[in-house]
Amino acid sequence: MDKISRREFLIRGATLGLAYGGLGLISTPSILRAVTEAAPPKPLDLAVAKGGSPAENTMKAIQALGGIERFVKKGSKVALKPNCLAANPPEIASTTNPDVMEVLVKMCLQAGAREVVVTSHDPERSFQISRVTDVCSAAGARVVAANTRDLYQSVPVLRGRLLQNVEIIKEILDADVFINVPIAKHHSQTEVTLSMKNLMGINWDRAFFHINGLDQAIADLNTVVKPDLIIMDANRILLTNGPAGPGQTRDERTVIAGTDPVAMDAYTTALFDRAPRDIRHIRFAYESGIGEMNLDKLKIKEMAVN
Repeated sequence: MDKISRREFLIRGATLGLAYGGLGLISTPSILRAVTEAAPPKPLDLAVAKGGSPAENTMKAIQALGGIERFVKKGSKVALKPNCLAANPPEIASTTNPDVMEVLVKMCLQAGAREVVVTSHDPERSFQISRVTDVCSAAGARVVAANTRDLYQSVPVLRGRLLQNVEIIKEILDADVFINVPIAKHHSQTEVTLSMKNLMGINWDRAFFHINGLDQAIADLNTVVKPDLIIMDANRILLTNGPAGPGQTRDERTVIAGTDPVAMDAYTTALFDRAPRDIRHIRFAYESGIGEMNLDKLKIKEMAVN
């Protein structure tokens, strides 16, 4: 006998119910309710909170996605990956805003996480000058500047066009939940550095990326590690002289939350007057099936805070 889908089973059952009802054998074919009930609403692809403080925007965006409890379960280990590339204070907009990091650590612990680790392949001094170390440690996280090779583990890149394997921070591979927390900023080679490029800071050999084809390597890396949640810090963005700055900045007072890295980056390119298709690593990632870059296919909610 051929197998039928659950949906086909329900529809066939409803048809039989109507027939029996016509014979007076049943009065209310309850199976119809299962067939005719409206499907649950599609969850948001992107939640965009604007106008509040960095902490307020972060909380509002996560709440719109279903709350941090949708991603962080009791007893889980959570890894947070900020951008702490340069030893600059937050005002320069080259590093993830410490207020965003602080509220994320607190939310994860309040949701029942047994441990939160904040890590990236960035200089320890950058963690300190950016204030990420101080605020995250005070909030209850463990901060790891992953700058020695023994902190990494080699993994294969099965869908890579350029990369065959990469060495990834063990703390991230061991985590139950991985949250990517980039800052939106200009980049001299890739035009922008957003969520997908921020993952360069979870791998050991960044020089290989730059020498052999940066955009394709970024796309390949994103076939290996997919964050459970992405929080884009666009509270203040760096418009020129990125990725380290200092350069021209603009206060956008915005946080974008989502789970699709391509969609996240595609949306954020508008802040830099760019189109997603014109950013090579976004286009390559889309073509590799990593995510959706056509914004008209996404369910996006933009919210004003305060």
